[in-house]
Amino acid sequence: MIQDLDETIKELLTQKVPIDNTQIEIRFEMPFDKDWEPKPQTPKINLFLYDIRENHELRSNERFVTRNGAMGIETKDPVRMDFSYMITVWSRDVNDEHRLLGTLLKTLLRYPILPHEVLKGEFELNKDNPLVPPLRAWVTQPERTPNGWEFWTALEGRLKAGLSYMVTVPVQPFTPIDVPLVTEKIITWKKVDQKDWNKNVG
Repeated sequence: MIQDLDETIKELLTQKVPIDNTQIEIRFEMPFDKDWEPKPQTPKINLFLYDIRENHELRSNERFVTRNGAMGIETKDPVRMDFSYMITVWSRDVNDEHRLLGTLLKTLLRYPILPHEVLKGEFELNKDNPLVPPLRAWVTQPERTPNGWEFWTALEGRLKAGLSYMVTVPVQPFTPIDVPLVTEKIITWKKVDQKDWNKNVG
C-alpha cells in the first residue's frame, strides 16, 4: 500500500508539474549519501516519508451494509492514516532548486484531493468505490509541519528548505462479513372476543 502511495505521488508530479523523469529524478530514500551532497550530478526531487500516524479527527465507527441476494455484506469504515513526507530539491544551482521547489508548491496546492488519473495500485482499484474516501493532501500546514531545525538535525544534515506534504489515506484492515437481512414482513391476525376488546380499549 505504501509503495502505491509513493507511485501515486510520483505520477502526480510527473503529470501535473510536469516532470521529465529522464532529466529530473524522483526518489524516496533518506536524502543523505555521497551522491547527494553537496552537488548531485542529476537534479533530484526527494520525498522522504518521515511519519505515519492515525488521523483521530476522522476516526469513525460507522458500518455499511450492501445487499447480496438474501444476505448482506457489512463493511466497517476504513481507518484514516496520515502519511507525512518532506519534499526537497537537490541541484548544483540553488536558483534551480528554488525555482523547482516553487513549481512543486503551486502544483501540490492545486490538488487538495488527488485526481483519479494519477492513482496507482490499490488506490486505482478503489477509485469508483463510494465507500472508500478519496486521498486528501495537505501542504505545509503549520500544525502539521515539523520544526525544520529539529528535523534536519535528527538526520545529521544541514538545514534545507523543503515542503511538508501530508496525504490522508483510507486504510481498510477489516474483512467484510456476511450478515442476514430482513427480507419479508409477517403480519399475524388474531381473533379477539368482544369482552377482551372492550377491556383493552376501555
